[in-house]
Amino acid sequence: MTRIGIAQIDITPKKSVWLTGYGNRDHKSTGVYQALIAGAISIQGDTDETLIITADLIGYSLAYSAAAKMNIAQATGLAPQQIVLTATHTHCAPFFTPWSMPGAIEHDYARFLHDQLVHLAVAARAQAVEGKIAFSRGISTFGVSRRLPDGKGGILFAPNPDGPMDRALDTLWFTDNNDRPLGSLTVFGCHPTSIGGYLIGGDYPGFLCRTVAKETGAPAFFTTGCAGNIRPWFKEKGKEGFPVPTHAELAIASAAMAQKVLACQKDANPLPASTLRTTTDFHPLPYTDIPDESFFTTTATDDNNPLRRQWAQAMLTLSRAGALPQSCPQEIQVIEFNKEMRAVFLGGEVLTEIGLHIKESLAPATTITAAYSNGLIAYVPGKETYDLGGYEVNGSHPYFLRPAPFAKDIEDRIVSKTAELVSRLQ
Repeated sequence: MTRIGIAQIDITPKKSVWLTGYGNRDHKSTGVYQALIAGAISIQGDTDETLIITADLIGYSLAYSAAAKMNIAQATGLAPQQIVLTATHTHCAPFFTPWSMPGAIEHDYARFLHDQLVHLAVAARAQAVEGKIAFSRGISTFGVSRRLPDGKGGILFAPNPDGPMDRALDTLWFTDNNDRPLGSLTVFGCHPTSIGGYLIGGDYPGFLCRTVAKETGAPAFFTTGCAGNIRPWFKEKGKEGFPVPTHAELAIASAAMAQKVLACQKDANPLPASTLRTTTDFHPLPYTDIPDESFFTTTATDDNNPLRRQWAQAMLTLSRAGALPQSCPQEIQVIEFNKEMRAVFLGGEVLTEIGLHIKESLAPATTITAAYSNGLIAYVPGKETYDLGGYEVNGSHPYFLRPAPFAKDIEDRIVSKTAELVSRLQ
């Protein structure tokens, strides 16, 4: 028997706040183009139970995620390993956990959000009824690789239609035993960076979910897949790079993607989950070439980028308490619905190559891969990206307050650790 409970809540801040995700903002939000939503899905099988929470947020720090999961566990009686905390990764949401970003952390919002997530989790479990799950997989042409080789051994931040991308458009459909819709969860690997500015909103996932919810009459949620090097591309004749769409254009493109999700529903396959099982573990992602104290001292005073100065000062403060860490913990979480179907949740901004590698390594079973889960630790590059370098490989770590880039072998470590976790469930 499978029991399913779904709840949603509005988590839009009640006042102007600093937003996160872009380093060029210089003041707080000026309005809301779309309310931010958090949703929880409780799935109870005969052998185990899981609670998936997703929200219109950029993601959570490791510390925030751990504290939230522990309080949710205390409120529900679940173990932290049964709780998934993931996000849509919109870049138009509040700045509430530590990164090197303009402005200041919104501590009031962080406390508000924490309480809302706990209430949401309790509500979802309280509403559980006997139900069924189905799974559909389509293909979406939305999005493109943003890493374009420059032909000189380097990389450009530009559209690369020939670059790798996981185009699987996956949706879990939840109904009661009378086939009445309870809700849905869609997973797709593309950055929600269509727009920036100072208005709060959920980017394309928010518009997509509203379209699906309107058509089905039930809450629709979204979590972002392995999208570290993938972003929306609103092509315009005569314009290079990534043109910024209007809100109306974004809504239209998102609704078209939602229609593909809905079209796939008619071919969705039943997903038995009475034998559902969950597991999770942390493993270290080692850094490479950690700078010495003199580098951080010089950067903290002389760098032209204020965010890099902020990072260097944070590293100096940390180093004065002892040696800088040699690695970063990453959580990998697996929900196995049955022997033929599982979902893998990965910490960090995982590049598309790693998600594809995991799917290939776990075949012939079907695997959903979602990133931005349980700790937005940093960009997590695939090994084939290292030779060309670029923002994701060796330019982004300061914004996540990491002392150095990750070592080249982390892709193999992640794939191996994922396979180990899956083997625990056999």
